[in-house]
Amino acid sequence: MTSPIKQKLEDLRQDNSSGARELIEKAIEIIEIYLEGFSKNNIDISIGLIKIASQIINSRPSMAPLINTIGFLMRGKDRITKGIILKRLKELSNYRTKQMTSLQTHFGSLLNRIYKPELKIMLISHSSTINTLFSKHTDKNIIFYVLESRPLLEGQKTAEYYSNNFQTNLIVDSAMGKFIEEIDMVLVGIDSILRDGSIINKIGTYPLSVLAFENNKKVFAIGDSFKYNLRSHFSQEIKIQKKPSNEIYKKSGQKNKLTIKNYYFDITPSKYITRIISDLGIHSPPKFLELVKKHLNFDWFNSYI
Repeated sequence: MTSPIKQKLEDLRQDNSSGARELIEKAIEIIEIYLEGFSKNNIDISIGLIKIASQIINSRPSMAPLINTIGFLMRGKDRITKGIILKRLKELSNYRTKQMTSLQTHFGSLLNRIYKPELKIMLISHSSTINTLFSKHTDKNIIFYVLESRPLLEGQKTAEYYSNNFQTNLIVDSAMGKFIEEIDMVLVGIDSILRDGSIINKIGTYPLSVLAFENNKKVFAIGDSFKYNLRSHFSQEIKIQKKPSNEIYKKSGQKNKLTIKNYYFDITPSKYITRIISDLGIHSPPKFLELVKKHLNFDWFNSYI
């Protein structure tokens, strides 16, 4: 493996702030660098490419869109050549555009149905997908309540973005209960959708969803069908990785009975999710699972288990 690929893989592994779209772009860049090592388009590169693809998948094991992107490129059991992958990269771009267009249509339909003057929405973390969706609706009078999203405070970035077009309130995570009665609904992004319909997303999504549920506020999870996690589909264990302790406790020196536990993600059971909004439509978690299992190609993943 070349040094540029090793460095790009490490960058992908260590990236703690980018969303799914940005991580997919980094994965594609790694594949493109690998393809540059072959002068002819018709040579079988299956063995080496499968190794690279496996390392990309294992660099972010809970990132479902990354896994499904690899699946789109590696699908089928025929020999894989540079020419085939170059063609599929173009197809992938078109496919992802269609996914987003469909998602925008379904989201717009929902927003038009529930819209009222001064619609109040609570958000957590930073979702480039949700940002893109609302960029088409800057004419609406929407008020946002954005949780700061510790430990990396992505919510600050989100609040700054929305404040360009909407009235926006930035609040600390622990204040979600104080403001829950003021809002009309909760919108959350999706890192992964598991086989039981639960979702992995930024830590704090679980308590926010429970809080909304107990206060009769609807929770909509937004993400395309690539968010369905194939590791979970094939009954592989999904581990939420622990992150550096110095992100939340910077004092030097050990404390005998003090343990720092820092996690970026949590798992929200499906019963707290009102609907999943995706390119497949606006559906309850069970209905989404029924549709996505018909929609995605799973067979290729057996080679990586």
